[in-house]
Amino acid sequence: MTLKDLRNIIFVLCLALFATACDSDILYDEDLTVDEKGWHMDDKLVFNMDADDTSSTYLCCFDIRNSNDYPYSNIYLHLTTVYPDGAVATDTNIQFQLAQPDGQWLGRYNGRYVDGRYPFCFFHFPQKGSYQFIVSHAMRDTLLPGVKNIGITVMNNLKN
Repeated sequence: MTLKDLRNIIFVLCLALFATACDSDILYDEDLTVDEKGWHMDDKLVFNMDADDTSSTYLCCFDIRNSNDYPYSNIYLHLTTVYPDGAVATDTNIQFQLAQPDGQWLGRYNGRYVDGRYPFCFFHFPQKGSYQFIVSHAMRDTLLPGVKNIGITVMNNLKN
């Protein structure tokens, strides 16, 4: 393991610690279950949330639960955001490192599943109303094994 790998791991762990330390400031938190046969590349997970505060900035995280059957050390996701006025924004190829190069999982491992919270952006809700977040995987596998749940958590940014 190189010094750069170690710094990246420490950075991810610090972000995860920061993200989990603020549970009382969670605006939205929902997990959806993936088909037990695998997550098909055409299966889209849809998260709906209401936002009333247009002045604050929020930390947005993906919550990923995977089993030992997950064959990779990372995951790529596509995210489409639908704003209250119908505008659409798409982020492609959002990558999260789920395991160290030696195969050790980065999240909390209980012997069966790994639970990880992965910060992916700071977000300011520009409009009041209902937002929709649509998530699909962007891996090469048509049917991605080992992913059990995908969630989105939106929490207050402590720097506001």
